[in-house]
Amino acid sequence: MPRRRDALGDINIWPAFTDALGGLVMVLIFLITVFVVSEVLIGREMMGKDTAIGQLQRIVEHLEGLAGDAEKEAERLRGRVQGLESTVGARDTLLAQLRNELAALRMAQSALSVDKSKAEQAASGAQELAALLSARAERLANELERLNQALAANQDELAQRDAVIVQQKDRIEALDSALKKRLLERVEELEKYASDFFGRLREVFAGNPDIKVVGDRFVFQSEVLFPSGEAALSPGGRGDLDKFAMVYQQLAARLPPDLPVIIEVQGHTDRVPIRGRFPSNWELSTARAQEVVNYLIQQGIPPQRLAAVGMAEYHPIDPADNPEAYRRNRRIELKITSR
Repeated sequence: MPRRRDALGDINIWPAFTDALGGLVMVLIFLITVFVVSEVLIGREMMGKDTAIGQLQRIVEHLEGLAGDAEKEAERLRGRVQGLESTVGARDTLLAQLRNELAALRMAQSALSVDKSKAEQAASGAQELAALLSARAERLANELERLNQALAANQDELAQRDAVIVQQKDRIEALDSALKKRLLERVEELEKYASDFFGRLREVFAGNPDIKVVGDRFVFQSEVLFPSGEAALSPGGRGDLDKFAMVYQQLAARLPPDLPVIIEVQGHTDRVPIRGRFPSNWELSTARAQEVVNYLIQQGIPPQRLAAVGMAEYHPIDPADNPEAYRRNRRIELKITSR
């Protein structure tokens, strides 16, 4: 009993602590044991995993090797495929070429067949043509023989015709010589008449400086016959033309009726543009020439011996550009010509 009171009065916690510590140690030992066991198990598991990983790595390396070999094989196979494709392309090209050559050969065969047919037809035609030519040659030979016979029969007639031709040739030459002689005589007559005519006119108008003979032309300055810009003869102009007509009448009796004499009346102006009732110098020069012709007809010169020509300003006798040149270029020329 007394000990019970001691226990109650003085409480000792060490045993409990020891018990707790022991329990804790047991727990720790248990945990350590569990940890160790876990480590052992984990180690074993890790070792198994390492082994598995090693095996897997070896498998992977083996597979990589197999993949490399497979890639090499695939590359080789791709090269083989490309070679096969090139071979197939070349085969297709060759096949197309062979097909084209076959088509060309067939066309050539067809053309040869056509040519053969044509040649056969041509040969047949040639035989027919040869027969026709032979028959024609025979006919021509017969015709030639006939012509030779006719030619031999007509030699005398041809000789006679040759003689006639020679005679006609001599006659033609004689006629030609006579004609040339007659033409020469007519030319001489015309020249003599013109010489006499102009010589007489030179004498009649010797005192007038504005009327003169120049070579084969009889020249009136326009002012002698016409007022400026007009085509109506002045009184003085009519008097001068009367003298001209008188000389013609004096010599007309000596003029053979068949001598082709024409008195060509030419009207000329200066280059100054005209103002007035005439549109241009063409009309003025033509009107003046026609007025002179009309007046000479009234004075008895036959119309068939006259001709009127307007020359305008395009045939000047003085090319200078001054009033004196203009005055000289304004003129009426009378020239004897032949038809």
